[in-house]
Amino acid sequence: MDDETRPDGDTVKTAGASKNLSVHQDADDSIINLADYFRVILKQRRMIFWFCTAVVIVTAIVSLFLPKYFAATTSVVPPMDVMQREALMTGGLNAAKNPVLRQMMDASSISDMYVGILRSRSVVDALIERFDLGRIYGNKNKFYLTRKILSDRTSIKVGEEGIVAITVEDRDPCRAAALANAYVEELDRQNKRLSVGQATNKKVFLENRLREMEKDLSEIDNLLSRDAKNKEMLFDLLTREYEIAKIEEAKSMPTIQVLDKAEPSEKRCSPKRMQLVLLAGLTSLFLSIFIAFAGEYMREHL
Repeated sequence: MDDETRPDGDTVKTAGASKNLSVHQDADDSIINLADYFRVILKQRRMIFWFCTAVVIVTAIVSLFLPKYFAATTSVVPPMDVMQREALMTGGLNAAKNPVLRQMMDASSISDMYVGILRSRSVVDALIERFDLGRIYGNKNKFYLTRKILSDRTSIKVGEEGIVAITVEDRDPCRAAALANAYVEELDRQNKRLSVGQATNKKVFLENRLREMEKDLSEIDNLLSRDAKNKEMLFDLLTREYEIAKIEEAKSMPTIQVLDKAEPSEKRCSPKRMQLVLLAGLTSLFLSIFIAFAGEYMREHL
């Protein structure tokens, strides 16, 4: 009931008034709670200020003694002539109709393959041996730790255009650049090895097919004119592909193109002192406010 009748006949509203009174009390309680919070912060302002100041100063001093690291970046792209040769060796224009081949020829898929090679154990171990990183990183007898450190300090990313960027961080800017460029050299070496193996397998396959075709052509008089013409065209095609495979097997050409060569950087990439100081300041501010509230609570309830 919202209305209540008194003995003298007057009617008053009680429920609505109680609801309004409750709302006002909640609002007042919220205002009081916020006022209490600000009162505690204002009361402990000196402690908060000096705590934050001390943390910021200590962080700034410590950051001055942290080791400096420099980053060097190189970027590579797949050569267009490699994809063109792959298209020619697998059937020219007809290769575009093959979805698997289209995927192999796609720049992004080639870039992903490059990333896989760059992250392989063969490439990482070759760089460790080449630069004696076990000694430099202080893990001469712990090869797995050296691998982890090098992997953590190396960033390999693929851009939207299929460009592969390799970034290496090191205390020595010259070594950082040398490592980044060495990644490209190892990528080229491993890619050549895989390409030569593929060309050799293709050459062997074509040799066998040519022998079969030569045998069929020796009996061409027994074939219909149309079948004989088709076999002659196929023999010519296999002969051209066989010559291309032999050239690919014999060649030692770069399988990648360097877009930007890594160079020593004059500017450090870490530690980022300003970010460290700002992070320390914000963290100490929240921590000091929490300490102030905890201390006030303990004084009032214990």
